[in-house]
This record gives sequence, C-alpha cells and structure tokens, in this order.
Amino acid sequence: MPQLDIAALRLAVKEDRYLITLHAQQRMGQRMITHADLKYAVANGDVIEEYPDNQPDPKALFMAFVRGEPLYVACAFDGNYAYIVTVHRYDPGKWVDPWTRRKA
Repeated sequence: MPQLDIAALRLAVKEDRYLITLHAQQRMGQRMITHADLKYAVANGDVIEEYPDNQPDPKALFMAFVRGEPLYVACAFDGNYAYIVTVHRYDPGKWVDPWTRRKA
C-alpha cells in the first residue's frame, strides 16, 4: 500500500503539478474558490484526514483558513501529480469544529 508523502504532495501543488477533477472545478465555480485559494490550503493547511487506502492513489484532506473561513481541499497523490478531488467550505452540520468531522 502506498504511503502518502505530504511534503511531496505540497511541493507538487506548489510547482503546479496538479490536476483538478471536473467535480472539483464545478465546486470551485459554485463556491467561488480560486486556484490561489486551493494552493494556499494545501501549502499551509492542516492535514485533518488521511486516506492511505484510497484507490487508485492515497488521499488527504487539508483545511486552512482562507479569507477568515475554513476551506477544505481533498487531494490524491500518485507520487508525481496531485489530483484535486473536491473543495468545500465549512458546514456546521457536518463538522463539530473546523478540524473535527461529525460522526454519522
């Protein structure tokens, strides 16, 4: 099972070695999230969840405060390219606080 290298993932995004899924592009448009916003969240955010068993590549969820609000970026990494899976803002119905997901 591949181990997720967070430092390498952050570097890939910093170096613009990332692709944004259609789903994430749609969410960025709906939620007015820019490329700069998602790059900031990956570069500076906390890793609040990791999914090492995600297929085809391990994935992590980053959270950073962007313009005063929590922004979440789900990112998979194949060792060379990062894949922005989705982006979303804080939803108190789904989160206890910006770092803790509510139990289902």
